[in-house]
Amino acid sequence: FEGDAIIAFWGAPLPDPNHARQACFASLDMRDALGPLGEKWLAEGRPQVSVRMGLNTGPMVVGNMGSTQRVNYTIMGDAVNLASRLEGANKAFKSDLMISEATYLQCADEVDVRELDVIRVVGKDEPIRVYQLLNRKHQTTGVLADMVDTYHRGLEAMRNKEFESAAALFEQCLSLMPNDGPSSIQKARASRMRDGTGESRRGDDRRKGPRREADWDGVFTLTEKG
Repeated sequence: FEGDAIIAFWGAPLPDPNHARQACFASLDMRDALGPLGEKWLAEGRPQVSVRMGLNTGPMVVGNMGSTQRVNYTIMGDAVNLASRLEGANKAFKSDLMISEATYLQCADEVDVRELDVIRVVGKDEPIRVYQLLNRKHQTTGVLADMVDTYHRGLEAMRNKEFESAAALFEQCLSLMPNDGPSSIQKARASRMRDGTGESRRGDDRRKGPRREADWDGVFTLTEKG
């Protein structure tokens, strides 16, 4: 435990070649278990509870750490810090389960995802591609599958700087799933870019000056940890 967060890891102390899959499946199981609990608590007049998760894969330092008074078996390193940043980045996208491309590539044939965007997290200059973890493989169907396909077309339009088309596509996403957080965020971004009040070269901070379409690098730069 770290404050109100849970830090979990796979692949240590015993090697596990399926560590990325295990992490994704555990996250999906936690999300799915929260649904019935939320309904029960709501019926009992208790507050609604939501969770956000960030998953990353990479080299980490693992072992007993601390002092002679207190020792924890835990993890440290840049890959750990990035997972924490992705958990917080869910807030910017109104998403719940965000995974890095490094994690996705290790289990792409076992999970369904939606590509969210290419982002820069706070404290990092290198942009990374991030995904929303949706389901186990081949379990995303119906309206959700249609919305994800439309969202991906909206992303492509954004990257081609076709902001009018992008805004319309994200609006279509919202017509399919009105409460979809990432679609609402991207529609607002596309609309700002279309209207000339959007991102500068290095991100979403409109105080930096007017939008320069030719100079926009297509990366969503986060300004808060979440």
